[in-house]
Amino acid sequence: MKLNMITIFAAAALCLGACDNDVESIDRRTVGPEEQNPELYARYLAALNDYKATDHYLVYARMDNAPAVSTSPKDFMKALPDSLDFIALKNPLSRFDREDLPRVHRKGTRVLAWADCSDAATAAGAVDRALAQIAENGLDGLVIAFYGTPDAAAQAAEADIASKLAALDGKTLVFEGNAAYVAAERRDDYDLYILDASQMNNVLTLREEVDYAVQRLGIPASKLLLAASPAGVIDDAQLHEQPALAEVARCVMAYGPLAGLGVFEISADYYSPTVNYPRTKAAISMLNPSYK
Repeated sequence: MKLNMITIFAAAALCLGACDNDVESIDRRTVGPEEQNPELYARYLAALNDYKATDHYLVYARMDNAPAVSTSPKDFMKALPDSLDFIALKNPLSRFDREDLPRVHRKGTRVLAWADCSDAATAAGAVDRALAQIAENGLDGLVIAFYGTPDAAAQAAEADIASKLAALDGKTLVFEGNAAYVAAERRDDYDLYILDASQMNNVLTLREEVDYAVQRLGIPASKLLLAASPAGVIDDAQLHEQPALAEVARCVMAYGPLAGLGVFEISADYYSPTVNYPRTKAAISMLNPSYK
């Protein structure tokens, strides 16, 4: 028995030694296209930036970035469509957002801070924090978001916010929500306006809101984007239910033409094979069929 045990231990030692000599480490690092073929990827980036410099329908995406726990690539800017013109980040940048920022900038995509100004009591602080994010991280501009009724308190907050916007120093300024919030004398200061269609029941209501923004508020159609969520639905002019993103994209072309499309909740289940991903890509392709 003793001899057998010695033999077993000796055989085990030989096996371990053999394994130690034969096993090679495996590189599990994900290799992106820029590393697989740098020359081809450089040509792709040049073509992508040339496309974004042409006259095309703009695409704006609002992202709930920096979740407490990242569950998939949908939580990272680098996984969003290359054809996006703007990404608005609702939260302060995480370490991963900062790592993604140079890659996204190389694609010609502008990254914006987002400030919720719906509450007059916290609006100024929200803008201050967003401006700090812009200065700290080299972001490309700011989104002022207001949802609600512009009462006296809101109007006072809007005037206070306007005094802070000189700090943008020529960066992109976008408004999202109820544009009546912006004082008439300051509406030209904004480069783009995002009209939220995600809570509208049908395109007839949407058309009324577009007419109000353009005809009553004086917002140029060339500055107006219509926004919806990929998982949402909206009734068409015949009151038949349609996927919201595609139907709103059709309205962008029919009602102006307008500046482009906003995509809300873009990172929610983005890699669904039947909803967010294909609907987002289809809407972008509908507006800009030359983009591949």
